[in-house]
Amino acid sequence: MLYLRNLTAAVVLSGSLLHGATAQAKASGFASYQQFNDTLIAQYNRNAFAASEAYGSAALRQLEPAGSMTKYLTDLKAKTGRILATVTLKEQGKRHEFEWRGEKQNLRVALISSTPGTLDDYTISDFIAQPNTRTVPALTDNRLQTSLDAAVHRAATLYMQHPDVAGLSIGIYQQGKLAFYNYGEVEKGSGQLPTANTFYDMGSVAKTFVGTLLAQAVLDKKLKLNDDIRQYLPGQYPNLAYEGQPIRVVDLANHTSGMPAVPRVYCTAKKERLDALNLVERTAYYNQYSADSLLHDMHAFQLATLPGTTYRYNGTAMLVLQLILERVYQQPYEQLVTKYVQKRFGMADTKRVLSATEHQRYATGYDSRQQPQQHPNYTGYWGGPNLSSTAADLLKYAAANLKEQQAAVRLAHQRTSSPESAVGMGLGWMLDTDSNGQQRIYHNGRSIGFNTRFVLYPEQDLSIVLLVNENISQSRLTEMEQVLKLELPARAQLK
Repeated sequence: MLYLRNLTAAVVLSGSLLHGATAQAKASGFASYQQFNDTLIAQYNRNAFAASEAYGSAALRQLEPAGSMTKYLTDLKAKTGRILATVTLKEQGKRHEFEWRGEKQNLRVALISSTPGTLDDYTISDFIAQPNTRTVPALTDNRLQTSLDAAVHRAATLYMQHPDVAGLSIGIYQQGKLAFYNYGEVEKGSGQLPTANTFYDMGSVAKTFVGTLLAQAVLDKKLKLNDDIRQYLPGQYPNLAYEGQPIRVVDLANHTSGMPAVPRVYCTAKKERLDALNLVERTAYYNQYSADSLLHDMHAFQLATLPGTTYRYNGTAMLVLQLILERVYQQPYEQLVTKYVQKRFGMADTKRVLSATEHQRYATGYDSRQQPQQHPNYTGYWGGPNLSSTAADLLKYAAANLKEQQAAVRLAHQRTSSPESAVGMGLGWMLDTDSNGQQRIYHNGRSIGFNTRFVLYPEQDLSIVLLVNENISQSRLTEMEQVLKLELPARAQLK
């Protein structure tokens, strides 16, 4: 289920609803998806949005309340105007993509369907060539010599047409071969192209490293996934249980601990003061929030749900897990993770603390207000786990995760969330399938000035890594990855 919404950068609608009987009745009237698409456009142009909504299959009824699609399309049409033309883009399995060319804005429309006339899912986004976009091509090292080069360039050009983009680094691992591409600038106006060795903040992708280290700790018999976390904490924490059920180690790794999302709630005035700080100042402040600070605040935690039952994404819980790993290995996390990835994966450029020389390779990040932010070292225990890395290093990580030769990697990929959970989780990894039912292991990352998309497709021996030094939209980066995957040649000629 692709569930993306961003009205600023990537307008995306994920379909829902409605009455299965109505949809089934209409499905028999279409000979092809082109005909179905033409009908949807005709309904869009005459504002018959409820009629389009009625094509939703029974599988979508619970995803959005009735009427939400009609309201959304009403708002969307004010931006696009009438649709004047359509082009078939690509068909792959159940996914049928079309371009809608509007009076004011163009759209990429994907119908996820096994039968013309029935919508099992769908997306609508502006991730398509637009009128009046930038006329100066972005800097790139793409030589445009192979079918892979061309596929990457089509997807990257769509991403780079946004006026607020900065730099983009792309890593592709496919069937044992690697390719790297770079676009834009490490700093706006510098004319300096990123490289495969440019540092970016990977954001929450760092949680997968915590999960992998946890898997290694299990194999090293340092702890067990079902252990009560209080076994590894100093002092007494009777509050870290809900109706007698304690938080287990695994609950930290799959976001079902029930812990509060932030360890300490600041008053509005202080929060506003902190939000007004630039990244260097804010990092200096939160670097003072140590492991001991977190342990102190944990005495006041009140669990919201029964541990192990309810998924609620939680960076604080991951930091508690990071703290536990420090304690069972008797090593600072920085030392633990850096040595581990160097030894196991050959990753010399993945770390929290960078030298002055390494910082010279760091891209300048641009926050949501397009303000440049220099990236300092962060070792605090507020927010969530963090790491800096490069496209070259992350593709080594991707290769190791696809090969699954190491027991810790295999264990980290095993599902730990319940079958009933709407979100599939391993140890720090997100688990699901794409629109064609192919296994997908992934994580997104966002930090101030940076966004990351890291995806593994084991059945295709494929990984795509995208790194950008701006905060335009995580949804937009996800859209680029999915477009790129559809564009890739089956057996690409890699560099």
